[in-house]
Parts: sequence; C-alpha cells; structure tokens
Amino acid sequence: MPEQPTAIEISSPAASEAEAAAVVAALRRFLDDNAPAPSADGQRQPAWLAAALSEGVQRQPQLPASWAESRA
Repeated sequence: MPEQPTAIEISSPAASEAEAAAVVAALRRFLDDNAPAPSADGQRQPAWLAAALSEGVQRQPQLPASWAESRA
C-alpha cells in the first residue's frame, strides 16, 4: 500500500505565491529523492489473499453471541 504523501504548506505572508510554490517544489523533490527504497525482499502476498483481506473475509466466520445462545 502506498504511503500518504507528506502535506507541505507555507504560511508566510512575506512570500509571494511563486516563491512559496518554488519552496514547496524544492521540498517535495528533496523528500522524493531521499525517500527509502521500496523493499524488494519478495514478501508479497498472493493476489487472492490480498483480495480476501481487503474485503474482510474470514476463514471461519463467528456467529453473533445471540445466535449461539438461542441454539443451546
């Protein structure tokens, strides 16, 4: 899952819009250039497992407690 981008904001009344945009662009480039490399250790999940986890699928779903009590 990709990380959320870092929010960069300049709130200086002395900076013009062009100056603020240049500083933000420089900071963004610095952060991108110095970001840690993605791990390449081959520990990826199988596609079916990733899909099941994203859908919230359980191997053995649990019945609500009220259902279990009514069966007894």
